[in-house]
Amino acid sequence: MIDLHIHTTTSDGSDEPIDILIKAQQLGLKCISITDHDSIGAYKKLKNTNILNHFKGKLIPGCEFSAVHNGKPIEILGYGIDIDIISSTGIVSDDKFYERENAYLKKMMDVCRNLNLKYSDNLSIKGKYFSTQILHADLRKYPENEKYFTKEIWESLNAFYRTCVNNPDSPFFLDQAKDYLTVQEAAALIKKAGGKSFLAHLYGYFVDDHEDFLNSIVSLNALDGIECYHSLHSMDKTKYLLNYCNEHRLYASGGSDYHGTLKPNVKMGESITNTKIPYDILKPWLPSNVT
Repeated sequence: MIDLHIHTTTSDGSDEPIDILIKAQQLGLKCISITDHDSIGAYKKLKNTNILNHFKGKLIPGCEFSAVHNGKPIEILGYGIDIDIISSTGIVSDDKFYERENAYLKKMMDVCRNLNLKYSDNLSIKGKYFSTQILHADLRKYPENEKYFTKEIWESLNAFYRTCVNNPDSPFFLDQAKDYLTVQEAAALIKKAGGKSFLAHLYGYFVDDHEDFLNSIVSLNALDGIECYHSLHSMDKTKYLLNYCNEHRLYASGGSDYHGTLKPNVKMGESITNTKIPYDILKPWLPSNVT
């Protein structure tokens, strides 16, 4: 079993990096990758740690980069990256993250005030949580807000992010395109750092036609592969993506998108419930720079 999509406290996960290693060992995972959002902080925390004292498997250096395609924010996973090279670019700077997300949060709080939505006026970015996560959680503290949202948006952070924050017709729209890398730029950065780039969780994006959206990204000839196994992908969708990778000579990856308490139903080492992520998909492209 493997899990190549895991988050820690250096982005919006609840587990410390060393606790991820311990949990992976307990689960008998053969290979993992910590892929925090626009952050390599987990690897800096583990820099002086003897990984094998906690996890006997392979640890692939990774990161989940924010990108944009056709005006929609998406995520690109980079694996086998040189942490020092990524750090030297300044693209995953914590200062840049806080500046951007605090500006987003202020804009959305202004929207709430204009719409007479109830919200806490002392909101701020804490840890590496995104503005959307903080605002959505806060809005749900006040039951009187529920009538202003559809059931899906009210209950799902992903739906709020993908259909409101990413929707130009929504008052919550944020023009993130100017702040994010293009697919080509993200792939070039990952390649510069010696890694391989993969499109993350296709079916997590709210688009009219996922196949067309995927084809438009693949046609850029920038990425090395696709994340096929994921907690948002049914087995039918996983099989479709595995076949797609085979037909288009792309590599396949897979991960749970584990966040700890933020996503309590997502289990490390599994895509959907009781579906383990097989090591075999990693064999064709296993990076050489793994612990």
